[in-house]
Amino acid sequence: MADSLTINVSENFDLNFMAQKIKESFQTKGFIVTTASLSPNSVRIVFDKGCGGINMLLGMGQGITADCTVNGNCLTVNYVDGDWTGKIVGLIVGWFLCWIPCLTALIGCINQSGLPKK
Repeated sequence: MADSLTINVSENFDLNFMAQKIKESFQTKGFIVTTASLSPNSVRIVFDKGCGGINMLLGMGQGITADCTVNGNCLTVNYVDGDWTGKIVGLIVGWFLCWIPCLTALIGCINQSGLPKK
């Protein structure tokens, strides 16, 4: 699911400083955060938490990608929460084999749906 947010910023807004502070904040919460400069006025921030291994099968991972762009006095953030594959796999495996992956995938769905608000 893609969504966007637009915020008014000052003319001397430092996008890279903001990206660094967001990265530090989410790393303290256990996320693996990577940033990449797409252009002088644009940066991509990728947030992942528990997206590999058994968490993929159980659907417990969380992930989101945010593209931040500054145009004049406006900061536009387009984000896509992209770790739904593990939840789908967990629900299917849980439905046919045992209920544990199904329940953990449901918990993962709830956590993933709340991630954009964070």
